[in-house]
Amino acid sequence: KGEFEGMFYGSATVGTKGQIVIPAKLRKDSNIKSGDTLIFIGKSGQEGFGVMKPEGLLRLQKEFETLQKQLTVKIKR
Repeated sequence: KGEFEGMFYGSATVGTKGQIVIPAKLRKDSNIKSGDTLIFIGKSGQEGFGVMKPEGLLRLQKEFETLQKQLTVKIKR
């Protein structure tokens, strides 16, 4: 199986108010419910962006903090 297999869920068209519909399978697989808040991250001028739940961003922050501590310990050795 390829590295990206199972990662493509479909496409969406941006409506006149800037709205998109998240594909149903992606909503189900990611446990996204009506009323959930999502965070959009990206860099100005880029062609892509990321979307995640706030708790996913917090988890990612903790992982980066752990990695930073591990790297700091290795550098001091």
